[in-house]
Amino acid sequence: DESMSARGSGSYNVRPILTYPPSSDANSDDYLTQYRQSVNGLTSPAGIAEFVPEPVAIVCGAEYYNLLPSKDAGGSSSVLVVDAGGTSTCVSIVGGEGGKEEVLYSATLPFGGDTFVDLLVSHLVDGFYGTTSTTTNNSNDDESSRTTHPSSKPTLNDPSALQRLYEASTTAIHELSNKTRSEINIPYLTMDLQTRQPKHLEVGVSRNVVDAEVQTWVREKLVPYLLQGTTTSLSNNNNNNNNSLSQALPSPTNLSTLFSSAIMNSLECTSLTPHALRAVILVGGGARVPLVRESMREGLVHLAGDAYVSGSGGNGKGRLIMPEGEMG
Repeated sequence: DESMSARGSGSYNVRPILTYPPSSDANSDDYLTQYRQSVNGLTSPAGIAEFVPEPVAIVCGAEYYNLLPSKDAGGSSSVLVVDAGGTSTCVSIVGGEGGKEEVLYSATLPFGGDTFVDLLVSHLVDGFYGTTSTTTNNSNDDESSRTTHPSSKPTLNDPSALQRLYEASTTAIHELSNKTRSEINIPYLTMDLQTRQPKHLEVGVSRNVVDAEVQTWVREKLVPYLLQGTTTSLSNNNNNNNNSLSQALPSPTNLSTLFSSAIMNSLECTSLTPHALRAVILVGGGARVPLVRESMREGLVHLAGDAYVSGSGGNGKGRLIMPEGEMG
């Protein structure tokens, strides 16, 4: 662009790429509208920038790093993208190729890497203070229970102590991504009101304990919420993607079967089968958590078999891609 290159000492042909979250409604693209409006006041006009849905950008990145298996002649170019972020996980199917990629389906699960931190803090609060800390939606209003997703965040009347617990738990979750146990040491966390002595938190936390807390929350809180949304969408003949779980599979009981159901629903909505997908890509900060990676693998094996994931016994082309480094 001449106006942009003229501002620098060199000659550059620069075109900014802005990514935005996909909409769960195929007939609406509110995010794109909002993002276009947000750059109108910038020096570079909106007409210069190219706006790309995040799942499409992920597929293009995988192509750039040669992570995708080669497409068979006449085969589908569709790619399933599971973007496990901090507070949510987006399940999308991207179709098309050669610069004409588009999001065919997208749905969001209110679960991510931060859920592990929240539930570890809750576990520590329960053990240290002897109280039940996780917030729940206690409203008896049906409309409220349909629109408010279950919270994994703990409550504590001491904001300073809660902040220190979050900092220590975040560090522990990062450590548990590479090892099976982490030590948490928080001196002077609070004061014992009876003895008037400081209380220190010194505890070891295993990966199994955190995983168990997450699996319980998924089974008891998240799945009932998602099933309620599915029932509501069906009863209203609503064809948007609030119904993020498959009607053909049993209700999920853990994270792996949750992934199976969410993936199967995406395939049902796009009239595809697992073997019609070119690849399945798992990315995002939450994808670094071992339980997320293991559950994704198990969920795909449940749907399409071990050879589909690992490539064993077939053409050697495993379709599950979990990038490290630049895209991970």
